[in-house]
Order: sequence, then structure tokens, then C-alpha cells
Amino acid sequence: MQIEKEIPSMVRIWRIWALMAIFLLGVTLLIWRLWNVQVRDSIRYGRAQSNQSLRLVEQPGLRGRIYDRNGILLADNRPAYAVAIYCEDIQQPGIWSNTILAVDALIDQLAQRLGLPRQISREAVVRHIHESRPIPLIIWQDVDFRTVAYLSEWAEELPGVEIIPIPRRIYPMGSMAAHVLGYVGFGGTTRGNQEPRRWNFRLPNPHGKSGIEWFYDHILAGKSGEEVLLVDSRVYTRNRWIRRKAEPGNDLTLTLDVPLQRVAEAALANRPGAIVALDPRSGDILAMASAPTYNPNAFIPSITKSAWETLLNDPQKPFFNRAIQGQYAPGSVFKPFVALAAQEQGFDPNLLYECTGVYTDYRCHLRCSNRYGHGELDMRQALMKSCNPYFCHMGTTIGINAILATAQQAGFGTRTGLDLPDEKTGFMPTPEWKRTHFKTPWLPSDTAQCAIGQGAILTTPLQIAHAIGILAAGGSAYRPRLVALGATGELVRQLPWPENIRKPVIQGMEMAVLSGTGQTMQVEGIRVAGKTGTAEYQNNGVREKHVWSVAFAPVEHPQIVVCAMLDNGIGGGRDAGPIVQKVLAAYFNKSAIKRPFDEESLED
Repeated sequence: MQIEKEIPSMVRIWRIWALMAIFLLGVTLLIWRLWNVQVRDSIRYGRAQSNQSLRLVEQPGLRGRIYDRNGILLADNRPAYAVAIYCEDIQQPGIWSNTILAVDALIDQLAQRLGLPRQISREAVVRHIHESRPIPLIIWQDVDFRTVAYLSEWAEELPGVEIIPIPRRIYPMGSMAAHVLGYVGFGGTTRGNQEPRRWNFRLPNPHGKSGIEWFYDHILAGKSGEEVLLVDSRVYTRNRWIRRKAEPGNDLTLTLDVPLQRVAEAALANRPGAIVALDPRSGDILAMASAPTYNPNAFIPSITKSAWETLLNDPQKPFFNRAIQGQYAPGSVFKPFVALAAQEQGFDPNLLYECTGVYTDYRCHLRCSNRYGHGELDMRQALMKSCNPYFCHMGTTIGINAILATAQQAGFGTRTGLDLPDEKTGFMPTPEWKRTHFKTPWLPSDTAQCAIGQGAILTTPLQIAHAIGILAAGGSAYRPRLVALGATGELVRQLPWPENIRKPVIQGMEMAVLSGTGQTMQVEGIRVAGKTGTAEYQNNGVREKHVWSVAFAPVEHPQIVVCAMLDNGIGGGRDAGPIVQKVLAAYFNKSAIKRPFDEESLED
């Protein structure tokens, strides 16, 4: 009986120890878990809590200004005021729709009291309250001082309504150099230098959309600041503070010369075409004009839909920068490079060729500008009179490969590297290209066409100005630039064009200005060397002409190259020559020589 009584007692003791062991294990696990949460993983959980309760708001920095080489302001920032509503300040109890209705009613009330048409839809209000309520909802932008004064006076009766200062971009010169400067806007891609960060909210922050504004956005854009919001479970702001102040962007100084740019645009007179003026000693772009143009101020703060569609659907393409995007047959302005190629192949510039008014070799029938022919002439005279048969003969003599080699040296068929977006490459046809695309061999007649700048050759006005600049600078090829970040230009290559090869070409170009097809480019007291060109093309079945003139001066120490191209004209010397003359005369502060010319002498 005694043994039977001891067995239950031992069982009870074992159970007590088992319970104590379980209890101790539970306490140990609890302590271990608390240590993990509060000590080991405290940083991770703290960060997660912050992510749930903190919101980051980007505070945009002020955009840098843009100046011309003389310090004339081309792009600035002006103070502007916007009417905004802080939706959190008029939060309504209950479901979200109550707050939405309150904000919507307040907007209608403001529109009536201010006499302003409503510009924001109810859908935008709903979207803002659900997605961005900690930041202000902008109702009107760029309001006048009467509106600012009214809202300041009645501020107590309009809780949640604020006047917010917002800097706006402004272009003091209006449409001047619009294709160079570009414009700013909201949305889309940016070349900004903002550090990679996931912003919860972003205030309106304009960035470059085209031109210099886009290409140098990383310099012009300010460094964004950072505002921190402490929010509750419903994402309503309970506190806010500035963690980092925004910093303004850097200013830019362009190589453009505003007085010369003004003359170039006035000379173009809004006719579809382009002008490029550059310094061959550095590659500095002194003027770049394209017509028709547009006013970038129309995009501030945003362009209306109707105005955008009008510009976009304009058949004259005002957004199209013809100076770097237009690709045209160069016509006779390509002939100086054929002359260089011929001399590199040993062609004698003094060799006489008899022009009869038409070139008929190799089953090719190409007429000269002089229907009766120029008679006997050498290379200099052929350049002066822009004789097609001479250059057809010379081109077929040296062959297409020699022409292509020199054209490639001069930069044809490739981008110049100008610091603007969307520069086109132009095109130089090759025998391989023709075989691939047309399944036919290259013929001497194709070479003859290329030798006079026709056929499939395509160039941009900038390429012509750049190539002539290389010739003027003794073979030194400087990269064209609009922003001089260094003291000197960037020499990208030195071409093997010795003086004995360049001299006959330059002499022929100077003769063209003195008494040939380029007489309309003469400037008093300045030695000018130039070349004109006319290239035919089809426009919706209508036969039209691209007309060119290009010149550099002074011949003894070249300082400037000017190229002008018009989409449709009669002749390069007649239509484009006077444009070049006006720019040269303005640059040297000299008088343009005005006298009647024989129309036939200007034909090219």
C-alpha cells in the first residue's frame, strides 16, 4: 500500500518539473525574440516604421540662366504666383468622398469670387487627394496681382487656400535663337543631375525639352532639396521639416553673338531656310538661325492644346531646326572639296578644259549654267563661274573613291558633334550602297552627279559651314560648339591639305566673290572667298531648288564662315548671297557693296 501511495506522488513531481521546464523554455524564447526585435533588428524595424510614417517631397532648385558671349541674357527666371489648396486643411470626417466634395466646392467658390474660369477637373481633384494630398493642389498658375491681393485680404475666410511663389522660365528675346535655346516643360525624360532617389511626392519641376535647355539640363537644373513629412495612418501630415535646402543650377554662357544673331534672323526674313556663322579658329557658333521659328515663351507654364497642334501641323515645320536637321543636296558649294580631292590625286589646277555648255561623256547629259559654254578655263575659273562640265570631267577623271575620301575628311556623312540634340549625319552615296539598294552598278554618270553636288548627296548647313571652316583654317578641324567650356576649341583632327593644294581652291572662291557667281557677298574693304550653289529637288511633284551661299573672311586671316540656305529660290548668288553679305558686313562693321549685277553671272 505504501508503494502505491508513492507512485502518484512521483508523477506529480515529474509533472511540476516538466511544467517548470516548459515555462523556462517559453520565457527563454520570449527573451530571445524580444532581443531580436528590440536589439538585433531594431534598425530594420525602425526603418520600416519610418517608411510607413515619413514621406519625402522633392523641392526643385532654381534653374540657371543662359547668356550670350557678350553677357546678354537669353533665358532667365521670373517670379510667378499660383493659387493652391492644401486639401489636408479642409479634411472632412467620414469617407473620402466628403473631402473630395469639399475641395471641389471650394474650387467653384474661388472661381466665382476671383472671376477666373475653372482649369482643373474633378477627376484631377480625386486623383490628387488619393495620391498626393500632402502637397498643394495647384488650381491656377501665373495669377495677376489683383488675385494675389484679394486672396491675401480674405485669407481667414478661405482656409486651406494659399498663394505659392513659383519661378517661371522666361526668354527675354522672344523667338530669337529659339531652335538653339529650346524650351522647358514638365514630364518626360530629363538629363538632370539629380541623385537617384525614390521621391514620394514631387513639386512641379521644369526641365529641358529641346535645344540647349535639354542638352545642358544637367548643368542648368538646380540640385533638389528635400522636405520630410510625418504622416499618420491615413497619410495626413502631422509635421514637416526641411532636411536639405534646394540649390540653384549653374549659369551658361553661349558662343552666340546676339547682335549677329539678330542680323542673321532679319536677313532670313522668315523664309524657310537656315544660316550658320562660325569661327573657324575655334568652332564657336556665332549665329544659328532657322526659319520659320516659334516663341519658347508660349510653353511657359504650359502650351495650350490648340497652340501645340497649330505648331505641330504647320506645313512649314517651325520646330524643325534646318541648320542641323535639314538634309539637302549641296549643289555647287560641294565643288571646292572635289577640287581638293582632284589635286590630292595629282590633278593639275592649271589644266585647261573647254566647256561647250553641256557635259555628254559616259552617256551623261548635264548642262552648264551658261548655255553657250564658258570656253577654256582652269580650276580657279571653274570655281569662279561654277562650271558644271569642268567638275563632271574632273570628277570622272579621279573617280568616286577619291571624292568620298576627301568628303569624309571634311566631315560629310557624319555628325559634327555640335552640342545640340538631333543633329543629322547627312549622306554620302557609295558604290556599295547603290548595289545594295538598287541592285545596279555604280556608273561614271553617278560620279559626275556627285562631282557637282547632286545625285544622292545630302548635307546640312552646319556641315557645309564646318567643312569650309576647315578649308579656311588650313586643315584644322575644330568641333563646332555653342558652349565654350574651355578656353580654346577642341581640335578633333588635322587634315593633310597643304597650302599648295588649298591655295588654288581659295583663289577660285575669292574670284567667285570678286567677279563670279558670288558677287552678292562682297563687303567693303574685306577680302571674301565664297561659293554659291543651286540644287534641284521635287516637292510634291513640283520642281524646286535649294539655294546656297557660303563664304569666309578675311581671306588672309579667316575669322568667320557664314553659310546660308533657302528651301526654295532661283539661284544661290541671287537669293542666298545677299544674306551672307549682310551677316559678314555686320560682323566686320562694314558696308555691304550694293550695285546691279548681271543676272547671268550669278547663275550656278
